Amino acid sequence: MVSLPVSTVQAIGRIGPYHADINFSASGGGIRGPFVISDIEKNSTPTYPALWKHKAARETKLMFDAESQAQPRHPKNAKEKALIDYKVSAIWTTASHCHFNQNFRFNSQPTAMQFTRRRTIGGRAWISIRLKTEEQEKALVAWANTTFGLLLHWYHANKQQSGRGNIGRTALQDLPVLDVTAITPTQLKAAAKIFDDLKDEDLLPFHELDKDPARRQLDERFALEVLGLPAAAVQPGGAVELVRMKLAQEPSIRGGKANAEHEDEGEDEGEDEGEEVAVVGK
Repeated sequence: MVSLPVSTVQAIGRIGPYHADINFSASGGGIRGPFVISDIEKNSTPTYPALWKHKAARETKLMFDAESQAQPRHPKNAKEKALIDYKVSAIWTTASHCHFNQNFRFNSQPTAMQFTRRRTIGGRAWISIRLKTEEQEKALVAWANTTFGLLLHWYHANKQQSGRGNIGRTALQDLPVLDVTAITPTQLKAAAKIFDDLKDEDLLPFHELDKDPARRQLDERFALEVLGLPAAAVQPGGAVELVRMKLAQEPSIRGGKANAEHEDEGEDEGEDEGEEVAVVGK
């Protein structure tokens, strides 16, 4: 029997702010979010990179960089400047390499979590999860995109829309994940290496995980090198393959889409209007 440390996201990491606390203006004209969000200009390096939108064509790998930038608002007076500076600093402390797909389109998107080279502010589509080390963040991203991590994501998501699962900021706090802060140093190093080795591999959408060679490789390596499962579990016809096959046929994942189909859904910002507000700095 294999024993695995499982915890919740809020117990092992710091979850970034609700998107309105990043860029919204308060009713009455006050400053709620200290930033203005815009696209990154070509050949530029943003001071505050941000993951704000879903762009399916660029989200096929475990690692891809920010598509937006957060620019501090222009203050009208010294009081506003002090408030903006305080909020900018508070939000930047939540920036991370690890980001969570809040509004996961199971039948068009491949990744439940992703990794950015630079620390990045999470936004409407991706919310940041900051752990103590970059190695832990790599391990969490690798875990989240295995069949084991996807199974937990799907099971705990709000599936009111067919083919999609929503987990907002509040629900994310209690999402069960592998406790990457409690695994051994050897396991952590192995998980980070798996991420490094596979970060540039193209993944198929969730509903095609049963025929995805990159996902199979991720599953096999994580199961054997990190979790210590017996080799029989990942062999053809084994337990892990069975779970992949069952998930790929799950109606709430396929959403009516044929298993052999997937397409670029274009841009989907993934906002959950009903999410509970969490004000930065409080």
